[in-house]
Amino acid sequence: MTSKTSRNGKWRDLMPRLLSAVVMVAVGLGAVLSSHLAFTALVVVVGCVGLWELWRMRQVKLAASGLNTADSLNLAAYLAVLVLGCLGLITLSAEGGRALLLYVIGLVVVTDSMGYLVGKTLGGPKFWARISPNKTWSGVLGGWIGAGVLAYFCHPFMPEGFVRLWFFVTSSMVLSFASQLGDMAESGLKRRMGVKDSSNIIPGHGGVLDRFDALLALGALAYVLNVIFG
Repeated sequence: MTSKTSRNGKWRDLMPRLLSAVVMVAVGLGAVLSSHLAFTALVVVVGCVGLWELWRMRQVKLAASGLNTADSLNLAAYLAVLVLGCLGLITLSAEGGRALLLYVIGLVVVTDSMGYLVGKTLGGPKFWARISPNKTWSGVLGGWIGAGVLAYFCHPFMPEGFVRLWFFVTSSMVLSFASQLGDMAESGLKRRMGVKDSSNIIPGHGGVLDRFDALLALGALAYVLNVIFG
């Protein structure tokens, strides 16, 4: 009985996660397929909610024990990720084309989903217990493998003259890891601020920063690389 209850408890958040994911995918796809303006509006909304969530976390920490210099620097750093991430996604929509934008979003979804399913199923050693106690090496590797498989099947649909298959697969796995690091950065910030979730507006996921932390990290990386290399 205890074992069965434990197994059920392990998957208790799966249904709300799936339902919320279906809604978010529908809204996101609708915006991407509609127009650049619609996608930009969606990113702006996400950015504004993300700003509110950062303020909310700041207020929780301020009320609990006050803010020190390290707290303020961490909040400022994540604010930069949020702003650059939104700018990067908007730029990618304007310049990268719909196929590449959909691929980046799909990469994050597959990495997160495979990481969750493989990590929950196999468990095992923690990847970085102090920052993200629920993330395991099996989940991290599952995310990489999912990203590699996605890249293999999506490569034929990329623009003509795109990078070679082997480079696309390997770079997608590297980007998968970058998205996981973005997730961990947000987890570390939440632990420092003393909150479980950035907010509770998305059932099964918490807040927009909890859900889009990995995508924002990739957007920020894309924006910085675009500024450096043009």
